[in-house]
Amino acid sequence: MNIQRSRLVLAGVGLGILAMMPGCATQGQSRYSHQEVGRASQVAFGTVLAARQVDITGENTGAGGLVGATAGGLAMSNVGSGNGNIAAILGGVVVGAVAGAVAEQALSDRVGLEYVITLANGKTITIVQEQAATDQVFGPGDAVMVQTSGTYQRVLSATHLPEEITRPKEVRIVD
Repeated sequence: MNIQRSRLVLAGVGLGILAMMPGCATQGQSRYSHQEVGRASQVAFGTVLAARQVDITGENTGAGGLVGATAGGLAMSNVGSGNGNIAAILGGVVVGAVAGAVAEQALSDRVGLEYVITLANGKTITIVQEQAATDQVFGPGDAVMVQTSGTYQRVLSATHLPEEITRPKEVRIVD
């Protein structure tokens, strides 16, 4: 395989990996995943006891390292000749892979909030929630609802809900 063809293969692999990298959108108060649409969620009501900012370590998929390795190999493919060229390409791959992995990790890390909430049933829980710039931040004493969908929970405001309602009427089927 000639050098030109090798470069085209490396470029194609790099672009393919880049296309597979996950988006940066995360769940929050106003963002739902496509898997949550049309699914019922359980709700528990409570009061926030405390809130604090926390760092959330994102998931490193390895795609950044692969893209970096491809880019590093391509960047060094014109350096040297013979064994020197191979060494330059391998060096570029290693440095690119490390740089790509570090960059992906930095892009996936984010800030969130940890809430301590006492529920109406008396149970106290903590929930770490990703925080979008437009999301409301709750403080001690705020009335909230904890929405549970599968294993994912989010904290939402309950101040817009009535404190008391009448029991809904049932529909009865008569034969």
